[in-house]
Amino acid sequence: MKGTRPFVSLLFPLLFPGILYLGSCSFAEEFKHMEPPTVISCVPDHQYLKASEMKEIRLRFSTAMDQRSTEEAFSLKANTTLKAGTFQWEEGGRTLVFTPQAPLLDRGTYTLTLSTSAEDRWGNSLKAEFNRTFLTKEETEPPKVVASSPPSGGKVTNLRNPIEITFSEPMDRESIIRSFSVLPSLPGAFTFSSDSASFLWTPLEPYRKGETYQITVKKDSQDLSGNSLVEEYRFSFEVPDTVPEILSITCLSTGSPLTPAQPGTYVDPSLRIEKNESFRILFTSPVDPENRDSIVTFYPTTVYRTAWNQAGNELILTFPEPLSWNTVYELQILSSTFRFRVNGPRSIPLEVRKIFYIADTTAVTPTYEELLLSHNYTFTDSANAAFDVYLSLSPAGSIVTSSFLSSFSLEPGNGCLDIRLLRVEENPLLPPPQPYPPPQEGGTPLKVQVFRVHCRLTPVFNSGTVTFTLGTDLKDDLENHLAQPYTLVVNKQ
Repeated sequence: MKGTRPFVSLLFPLLFPGILYLGSCSFAEEFKHMEPPTVISCVPDHQYLKASEMKEIRLRFSTAMDQRSTEEAFSLKANTTLKAGTFQWEEGGRTLVFTPQAPLLDRGTYTLTLSTSAEDRWGNSLKAEFNRTFLTKEETEPPKVVASSPPSGGKVTNLRNPIEITFSEPMDRESIIRSFSVLPSLPGAFTFSSDSASFLWTPLEPYRKGETYQITVKKDSQDLSGNSLVEEYRFSFEVPDTVPEILSITCLSTGSPLTPAQPGTYVDPSLRIEKNESFRILFTSPVDPENRDSIVTFYPTTVYRTAWNQAGNELILTFPEPLSWNTVYELQILSSTFRFRVNGPRSIPLEVRKIFYIADTTAVTPTYEELLLSHNYTFTDSANAAFDVYLSLSPAGSIVTSSFLSSFSLEPGNGCLDIRLLRVEENPLLPPPQPYPPPQEGGTPLKVQVFRVHCRLTPVFNSGTVTFTLGTDLKDDLENHLAQPYTLVVNKQ
């Protein structure tokens, strides 16, 4: 075990005022609210609408807002005339509801503006001015197709290449499904964009080699106002007789192969994939440069990067952000599907296992009392009290004390207990409570690190609560974080 790592107590008030003096405002709490607020939704959410539909306007924000400054920053104008109305707030200040004093008129143009003088409860100004224009009249302009993929007349070597079509405005989804066709016929699945202005059609069976496919969107496709396409939209693409196929996929760090998903199996349990893994993909023949951007599909949607060799028959697939722990990913390349779970031993997230209370660390035989949620405890007056925080992590990882300090907080409710933190000791020399079986993750024995928080406890009131928290900024030297925020509330009696 490592020896103690005492901190100079004089530095604590400067470096960690929110941790040391828990009865005062927490710097860490203020720091969490430095992000500028944004408008995340607006209702009505479409441009054309009936005047009767615009009885109220609802703005939802990313955080709780300051009501006065936000109301002063809000305006609704009919052309240049300001419209009066009343304000209401919901969701603890996250949703503003504006009700016009007089009904809106048909065939009018109304402009909503929220300026950057709107502030949240922590004084941060709105990130950018928000504008929205509403037209209280019937929309008559017909929609049109503005883009489609694959290119018309092109060649497709990915036998499950999705078809994407983008319109000039949001569309009625049911009319799209009725009017869309692929010939020769294939079963497929639709995925619409959030605004319904575009969709992907993904074949559920591979395209047939040597075939030309005709894609049609009939004229009866309609926008949300019932306007149909000006004309039928068509394009086609060809699947060559010979297309590249996958020769192998291997993990770049270990050389372990990925095999295509087999019927009746979900994921290979023997694979151990790390969160920062990369993959090498070899093909039987060079992939056409025009088709390289469309041959890879990743679920759940994940940002990835591709690097091809000069011959075009080798692809290196990397990820700029770590993959998520214990998540099953599906990788579709050409007509093959591969699945893997992120479960490598170097990617195991941190977890708080136990917290023990020690009334007097200088006692000949200190007593360890495990703290459990909502249980009652007597915290006695002690200059040598401590709390032991047990954390499990990857066997190859290590948590530095500074990461623990920036994440940990200890707060007495209603000032029932005066807590003065003295120092933090990593892996104290005193033996931990026995028995304590070492935790495991997927058969892998985990490492356990203990941080002992030495403190001076002085009871103030007879009853109250004591709250222990650790945030997800807690991490080890392998960049594995606490999986989710940890909170433990116990009762002081």
